[in-house]
Amino acid sequence: MRAGTRLAITGVGAAVGLLTAWSVFNPGGFQAPAFHLPRVAVVQPARAAANPTLWVLSVGVSKYKASELNLRFADADATAIAELLRRQANGPLYGEVKAEVLTDTKVTRESVLGALGRILAQANLDDVVVIFLAGHGVQDRAAGTFYFLPADATAENLVTAGLRMSDFDDMVRSIRRNVRAAVLMLDTCHAGAARFSKAGLVVAEDPGSRLSTGDGFFLLAAAKPGEVAHEPETLQHGAFTQSLLEGLSGSGDANHDGILTVSELFGFVAREVPRLTANAQHPYSKVEGTDLMLAAPSGSAAATVVMPVIPPPRNGKNVAVNTIGVMEFESLRPDKEHEWVGKAVRVALNTELSKVRKLRVFSPDLIDRAGSADRGQLDVAQKLGIGRLLTGSYNVVGESIRIDAQIINTESGVQEGSDSVEGKVSEFFDLQKKLVRKTLRRLPVEVSAEEGESIEQPSNTSVNAYRLLLEAEGVVDEGRPTPSPSAAQPLTPVAPQSFLDDVWNKVSLLVVAPAFAEETPTSASEIDASVRAFLEEYRLAQEAKSIERVAALYGSFSDKQRQAHRDYWEAATDLRVELSNIVIEARDSGVALSFTRRDRFIDRESGKAQQTEARLPKLLVREGQGWKFAK
Repeated sequence: MRAGTRLAITGVGAAVGLLTAWSVFNPGGFQAPAFHLPRVAVVQPARAAANPTLWVLSVGVSKYKASELNLRFADADATAIAELLRRQANGPLYGEVKAEVLTDTKVTRESVLGALGRILAQANLDDVVVIFLAGHGVQDRAAGTFYFLPADATAENLVTAGLRMSDFDDMVRSIRRNVRAAVLMLDTCHAGAARFSKAGLVVAEDPGSRLSTGDGFFLLAAAKPGEVAHEPETLQHGAFTQSLLEGLSGSGDANHDGILTVSELFGFVAREVPRLTANAQHPYSKVEGTDLMLAAPSGSAAATVVMPVIPPPRNGKNVAVNTIGVMEFESLRPDKEHEWVGKAVRVALNTELSKVRKLRVFSPDLIDRAGSADRGQLDVAQKLGIGRLLTGSYNVVGESIRIDAQIINTESGVQEGSDSVEGKVSEFFDLQKKLVRKTLRRLPVEVSAEEGESIEQPSNTSVNAYRLLLEAEGVVDEGRPTPSPSAAQPLTPVAPQSFLDDVWNKVSLLVVAPAFAEETPTSASEIDASVRAFLEEYRLAQEAKSIERVAALYGSFSDKQRQAHRDYWEAATDLRVELSNIVIEARDSGVALSFTRRDRFIDRESGKAQQTEARLPKLLVREGQGWKFAK
C-alpha cells in the first residue's frame, strides 16, 4: 500500500447500516502507532515517536434494552479483539496502539460517532485504523435504510437511537482520506434481529454493500447475505471473532515470516469460520488497493520485518511470468436468477485479457478440468504454471451490480491487489472493461496502444444476448459431468508423465472414443488445417442459423443449448460471425482450442446494431475422420 492510503476495519457481518455512524473516538482510550506499507521486502522501522499509530475502535453489544435481542458473546468479542491488538504497541509496525472499547450500555449512536470523530481529529496520514463491530444489524424494508443497533435501540426509537449506515459511511470515508488505511470488520448478521420484523424491519443482509470503497479500504464481514453469524457455546466467542483471534495470534501468517497481512488474515478467517460452523457460515471480504501489513503476531519481539507485500515475480521451474488464470466469480447471496453472472464475468474478463499479446491467459476449461476435491486453486495453478489468479465475487441488488476482484500470486499465496466496480446490470460490459483496465495496471505486463484501444472501446452489447450466447455455447448450464474412475479405467492409454499429462489423460477418458486410440496420428500441419476447416463450418452454420448443422458439430448437444441458439438467432437479424485469435494445441487425446467469437447483428426488437464478443475454450475429439466439440 502506498503512503497516503486509507484503511478501515470493521468486524461484523450484516450491520452495514451501523458502519455509517462510526466516526468518533474517545480520546482517553487510545495509544498511538505508526505504519508504513512498502511495496518491497525489508523494512526496519525506527521506534521513534514518529512511528505510525494503530487506532482501534472495538464495539460489541450483548445486552440490549429490548432483552429479546440479547446476544451471548458480542461484548466479549469486542474486548478480546482490542486486547489482542494492543500487543502491537512498540512492535515492528506501530509505535503506539490507541484502542477504545465500547460494550453494552456504553454503545450508543453518539458514543460510536464520537469515538470515530476523535480518531478523525487525531490520526495521521501514516496511521492505520481498525474498526470492529459486533451486534445486530437491521434494515428498514420500506425506506431501504440500514441500521446498527446500539444497546438502547428499540423498534420504537430506531430512527433516533439507531446508527444509520449513511452516517457511518460518511465518517469512515473522512477517516480513510486522512490515514494510510482503514480495516472494517463486521459481525452483525445475528438471527435475533428478525424479531424486529413486526416493525417492518429485517436482518440486514449485506453490511458492506452501502459502504463507499476506495484504495486503502478493507472490509471483512462475518457472513454472506442470507446467512446467520454463529456463537458456539464451546468457543465463548462468535465463530467469526474466534477465527480473527486465532489469525491475529499467528495462525493466519501463511508464509511464517512474522508479519500478518490483511489478505493472509482474511484468507485464514474465510477458511476457519466454515470449519467452526459445519459450513453454515461463510465470511466475505472487499478489498481496495495493495495488500497491507496489518500486524506482527509476535508483537514487540520482532525487530525486523521481512515482507514483500507484492512479491517480485520469479520465473521458477513451474510458474511462468505473465501468466494468469481467471476463476469463476462467486455470488455473495443465494440467487438462482443471477447465478449465470459468475460465469459471464469470467468469460468477459478472459476475453478482454486475451487481447494483450504479452499476457498468457489460461483456458478456464483446462483449469477446471485440472481441479479436484483434493487440489485447491493455488495447487492447480502452480502445477499448470499459472503465475497469478484473478478471482472474486459479485453482488446483484435490484438493477445494480458490484464486482470485486483480487489478484493472487500463486507462488506465495499473497494477494497482490484488488479492485472493484459497480453500476447498473445493463452496464455489465463497460464495468468489466473498467475492471480489466484496473487489473492490467497491477500486472507486470506491457499493453500496446492498439490493445489498450481495443479494451477501452465502449460496448454496445446486450446483456440478454450475451447470456443467450453463453447458454448456446454450453458455458452457462447445469455443469459438466465428472467421469467415474471405474468407468474411465479401461480407456487409459498411457501412464501420465506429468501433471499436465494427467489432466489431459483425464480429459481423454471423458471424451475420447476407444476407436481414436487406434488411429494413426496426423501431422501438426494437417491437424491445424483440419481444425480450422472445422471452425469455418461452425462459423457458417451459426450465420446460416441451422440448428442441424450446429448440433452435428457437438459430441453432446443439450435441449437447453438448442433453445438458447434459437432464442439468440431469433433476436439477431443479419448475423455475422467472426472468429479470431485462434489457438490450437494438439495432444494425443485431442485438441485444446480457444478462439474469440465476435458476433455483429441488428437487434430485432430495438433495431439497433449490437455486438457480442466472447473468448471460448473448447476441446475437440476425433469422431471417425472428423472432429467434434467435446462436452
